[in-house]
Amino acid sequence: MIVINKLKYIVPIFLIALIFTSCKLYTIVPIEEGDGNKVSTISSGEKAVDVKKYIEEKWDAVFVPEINDRRQKLSDILLEVNKSNWEAVYEKGLKKGDIGAKYNFIVTDTALVKEVNTESRSGYIVITLDGVSTDYTIKLAIGPVLKGTAIRDSLKNINFNEFVNQMDYASLANELNKKANQDCIGSMDVATLNGKTIEFTGSFTEPQNTKEIFIMPIFMGVK
Repeated sequence: MIVINKLKYIVPIFLIALIFTSCKLYTIVPIEEGDGNKVSTISSGEKAVDVKKYIEEKWDAVFVPEINDRRQKLSDILLEVNKSNWEAVYEKGLKKGDIGAKYNFIVTDTALVKEVNTESRSGYIVITLDGVSTDYTIKLAIGPVLKGTAIRDSLKNINFNEFVNQMDYASLANELNKKANQDCIGSMDVATLNGKTIEFTGSFTEPQNTKEIFIMPIFMGVK
């Protein structure tokens, strides 16, 4: 008589049941944009954040005042870094998170445009600051592809706990980049900027293993 060991069948079935009862199911919720692209948020049974509405409600009322209040002269930061290191200016920046998190800075200054790169999808302009000698190449993003989370992570008035999940939080960084780019670059003929003096305010993340400072501009104008 052959005896079948039922235990080996019971255990996998138990594990499968445990997986389905202990995990939440997540649904991708597309939000239509005017250009036909989609921004996805994730819902776990709770209401996902309408990221565009969140920015619209807080941009002028909350974010702009904070940016104006906390921005530092980029030239002052670089002069301190030249004398010491980046740790010397951490008090001027903001770090969100613990291990591995980087400091982010809101900066402003007047600069001379030395180069305009519109060939790359991640377009940028290279600037120099009067009276500041630095080993760093300073770039301002002009798009159309905009990378990084510097604007989001430099603002004290944004808290991760306001969001249902990581995807909403990531979407916020992208939409803040778009908002800033539309406001300060949207109607500007960037191809004509080479050799001109500009005023700007923007955010950047402390450079790691690179000699580039890549700033996401929030306000920018030609003097």
